Amino acid sequence: MSVYKNTMWSFLSIVGVQIINILTNIILARVLAPEYFGVLGMAMVFAGIAFVIQEAGLSSYLIYNKSNSNKLIYSTFWMNILISAILTALIWGMSPHIANLYKSDQVEEVLKYVCIGIGLGAFGSTSRALLMKENNFKKITVIDLIAEIVSSICAVIFAIYIDGILAVSTKYIMRPMIQSILSLIYKPLSIKNFFAVDLNESKKIISYSSNVLGSQLFMYANNNIDYFLVGTYLGKIQLGLYTLAFQWGSIARYYLSSAIMRVMFPEVSKLQHNLVKVKNMYLDIISKLALITLPLCIGLALVSYEFIYILYGQNWLETVRVLQVLLVAGGIASITVVGGPVLRGIGKPQVEMKISILSFCSFSLLLMIFIRYGLVAVAYTELLRVLIVESIRVLALKKYLKIEIGELVRKLMPTVKALLIMVLVIVIFDYLIVIPNVYISFISKILLGMISYGGAIYIFNKNEIEGLLHKIKFKGVKNEKNINC
Repeated sequence: MSVYKNTMWSFLSIVGVQIINILTNIILARVLAPEYFGVLGMAMVFAGIAFVIQEAGLSSYLIYNKSNSNKLIYSTFWMNILISAILTALIWGMSPHIANLYKSDQVEEVLKYVCIGIGLGAFGSTSRALLMKENNFKKITVIDLIAEIVSSICAVIFAIYIDGILAVSTKYIMRPMIQSILSLIYKPLSIKNFFAVDLNESKKIISYSSNVLGSQLFMYANNNIDYFLVGTYLGKIQLGLYTLAFQWGSIARYYLSSAIMRVMFPEVSKLQHNLVKVKNMYLDIISKLALITLPLCIGLALVSYEFIYILYGQNWLETVRVLQVLLVAGGIASITVVGGPVLRGIGKPQVEMKISILSFCSFSLLLMIFIRYGLVAVAYTELLRVLIVESIRVLALKKYLKIEIGELVRKLMPTVKALLIMVLVIVIFDYLIVIPNVYISFISKILLGMISYGGAIYIFNKNEIEGLLHKIKFKGVKNEKNINC
């Protein structure tokens, strides 16, 4: 299956899970009091670290390594079990102290429920990694959607008939359990070779995975430090405003780019000894990403006032300026962040870890300096972090993949030109024509942006657009012939 088909399945998985999650949370929010979600949030600050370790840790070497030997597979399996057991014991043992920190016994209850999920998830993580290594993202999508649907139904039933704490916790038990069961069904492990553990393979797993894990842990800290500091220094209301702005500001990075990142790591790992192919794949992907994510983010920034007013009301208009800055940061990061799995795939996880450490340290320092000036300053701090860190990531890829700056410019310039025309058209329209109705203004700007960007990108990138349309048309004809046959 091609990288683009895998990306589509990965995208379907991420978007499908998020839609189910949003619908479930709407139902739960109408049944349960807000404090139940607050308790879950408190617990997940600590428990979330365990899920990061479990998801991105030891299985990464199994995907990276070209070998599928029993020693590698079962060494990975038992090390996953061991690490998950240690994490479960640590969180279970610390849960009373964490509950005391928040002065809430319910936090302890949630943490213990989550511990069950961590333990159950360990049994299927190796099979899931093998499915990723084989580029079988279709099966992974099926697994994730089934797990999300079943766990969501259980959460709603528990909320209505049993207990609120169990309702908000149950997804963290049911989801990993179902994922493990289905992963083992799709990719069963042989009982005959169950104890084929090798010490040398285990050392290699630890050596490679420690860098990947370090990178992911610093990334986790980096993604949560702003929430922690905004809540501590600016208060609950400002944190609520920032949370809303950040969720929309990072939509391209977390939904579009993350779907590609899941696919790129196993794809690049297969091509790790052919850096020319890796370079061409990387340049092709970032050009196509930019084609979609940049107009999405910048376009939303240009209509952010109308967007917030229509969806959330005038009480949330304070987020507009914050959202605009975060959308610019999110648009830039959505293109460059795919370099992370490329570095891991070519055997340079230590470089990605160093970039993550730099990102965390620089962001924390900048936040401590500028947070006193309010949310807009925090948003500009995030933009500055993105510019610094993502520039370094691009320079690292330039070094290892032998990419010329001219190659990057040629790939991105058509999109940048079309984007500038779109911005110019909407700004002039907004300046010359005053539309009192916010709904008509919103629709008019969106249509104008789509027409101006679509026309400009066709002019500046005619060959690639026509090639893409031809490919879609060819596949459509091919599928029609297959159906007729």
